[in-house]
Amino acid sequence: MADKTEPAGPSPALDHETSRRWVTGTAEARSAAEQEHRLTIREALRQYPQACFWSCVVSLVIIMDGYDTALIGSLFAFPNFQKRFGVEVGTTGTYQIQAKWQTALGLSSPLGNVVGIFLNGILTEKYGHKKTLLGSIVWLTGCIFISFFAPNVAVLFVGELLCGLAWGVFTTMGPAYASEVTPVVLRGFLETFVVLCWGIGQLISYGVLDGLTGNTTEWGWRIPFAVQWVWPVMIIPLMLFAPESPWWLVRKGRIQEAEHALARLSSTSIDPAQIHNAVALMVETTELERSMTEGASYLDCFRGDNLWRTEIGAVAWLAQVLVGFGITSYTTYFFEQAGLSTSNAYKLTVGQGGLHFVCVLLSVFITARHGRRPVFIYGALFLSLCMLIIGFVAIAPTTAATGYGSATVYMFWYACYELTIGPISYIIVGEVSSTRLRSKSIGLARNAYNLVNIAATCVVPYVMNPTEANWKGKAGFLAAGFALLCALWGYYRLPETKDRTYEELDILFSKNLHAKDFSGYEFHREIELDAKIAAVEHHE
Repeated sequence: MADKTEPAGPSPALDHETSRRWVTGTAEARSAAEQEHRLTIREALRQYPQACFWSCVVSLVIIMDGYDTALIGSLFAFPNFQKRFGVEVGTTGTYQIQAKWQTALGLSSPLGNVVGIFLNGILTEKYGHKKTLLGSIVWLTGCIFISFFAPNVAVLFVGELLCGLAWGVFTTMGPAYASEVTPVVLRGFLETFVVLCWGIGQLISYGVLDGLTGNTTEWGWRIPFAVQWVWPVMIIPLMLFAPESPWWLVRKGRIQEAEHALARLSSTSIDPAQIHNAVALMVETTELERSMTEGASYLDCFRGDNLWRTEIGAVAWLAQVLVGFGITSYTTYFFEQAGLSTSNAYKLTVGQGGLHFVCVLLSVFITARHGRRPVFIYGALFLSLCMLIIGFVAIAPTTAATGYGSATVYMFWYACYELTIGPISYIIVGEVSSTRLRSKSIGLARNAYNLVNIAATCVVPYVMNPTEANWKGKAGFLAAGFALLCALWGYYRLPETKDRTYEELDILFSKNLHAKDFSGYEFHREIELDAKIAAVEHHE
C-alpha cells in the first residue's frame, strides 16, 4: 500500500524511493486499470460528473480561438472593414484588402500561436494548467484593446499577433486538460466538445457579423472585436475554483494533492480507495514513462518511441489543413470567387457554422462505435473525392449556377469533415502522447498545424485572387491530392488508440508494432508490465 505521508509541497519529480514503492506495488494500479475498462459511458458520467464539468469549463476558452479564426477570414469580405483597411479598386468605389495584408492578417494569429504554444509547454509544466490558463486570459483581455482601437491595418496586425499568444495556449490547453481529467471511456466525448466549442466560436462570429452587415459606421467592425471581452468575464470566475490536473500533481510528486484533486473531479459516492488506486495508476504510468525517457523536454519528443507519437499527433492535426487546403481558410471569399454575391456568400458561411454544430454533435455516435483509425482514413478519402468534384466544377465558366454547385459540394465536404477529420484529430492528439510529454507533444503537433496553415494563408490569396493566379475553385484539385496523401499516411502510420489506458499505450508503442496491429493486440497487463519493470530494474 502506498505511503500517504509524503510531503504535499512541490518537488521536481517523484523521489526514487517513493516511486519504487509505487511501481512495485502494482495491485492498486492493476485494480484502477481494470476499473477503467469496466466503466460504461453511463457509469463514467455518474461517477465523474465534476470531471466532465471542469473539462468543459477549460474547453470554453477554445470558443475565443474559434471566434477570432472565423472573424478575420469573414471580415475580408465585409464592406466597412474593406473600406477602413483596404484600398480602392481603380475608380469603381469598391475596396479590397491588398493581398499582402490579407496574407499578413491571416498569418498574425498563427504566428502568435506558434510562440504561445511553445510557451504553454514550458509554463504548464512549471506552473500547472490552472495558473497558466488564468494568466493567458488576462493577457488576452489587454491585447484585445489593440485590435479594437486599431487606426490602420498595421496596428490591427500587431493586435492580432499578440492575441495569438493567448490563443496558442488555449488550443493546446483544452485537449490536454480534457485528456488528463476524464476516464478512458469519456475521452473521445470530451475531446469532441473541444471541437464543438471551436465551432460555437465560429457560429457566434458569423452571427455577430451578420447582425452588423447594415452598419456602415466604424462600429460595424469594432463591435465584433469588443465581443471578445465577454469570454474572460465568464471564464475567469469559474477557473478560480477549477481543480488542477491530478496527472500534473503526480509528476510534481504531490501525491496527496493529486488524490484531493481527483476526489474533486469525482462523485462523492466513489470509494476513497478507488481514488487512491487511480492515483496509483497515474504514478505507475509516470514512472514507467520516466524509465523509458529520462527527460521531459521538447527534444525528448523526438527520441525513441516518442518520435512516432509526435509524428502521429502532428500529422493528425496537419490533416485538418491539408484536406481542404486553402479553401477552408477563406470560405466567404471562396464563395464570392466561385460566382456568388457577397450577401449569399456570407449567408452560406453563417449556415456553415450551424452545420458545424450539428455535425460535431452527431460525430460522437461515430467515435463511440468506431475506432480512430478507420474514421480518419475513410474520412480523408471521402473529403478527397468532394474536393476533386469542386475542382472539376470550377473548370466551367463562372456563373451563379456553378457558384451554387461548388457551394453545395463544399457543404457536403464540410459536413463529412465535421463528422470525421475535424473531431477525430483532436481525439488522436489528446490520446497518443505520453503523459509526461503531453503539453509539449500537443504543442509540437499544433505548431506543425500552424506552420502548414501559415503556408496555406500565404498561398491562397494569390491562388484564388482574380488579380493573381485566378484558380478559384480549381484549388480543389490541390486539396484533393493532399487529402488522398493523408488517407495513405493513416493506413500505414496511424495506430488504433481507442479504449486503451495511457499505460497500455506506453507499452504498445515500446513494442514497435505495425500501426494496423494495435487494434487486435491482446494486452495481458501483468505479463507486459512485469516484463517492463524487470527491464527497468536490469537497466538500473
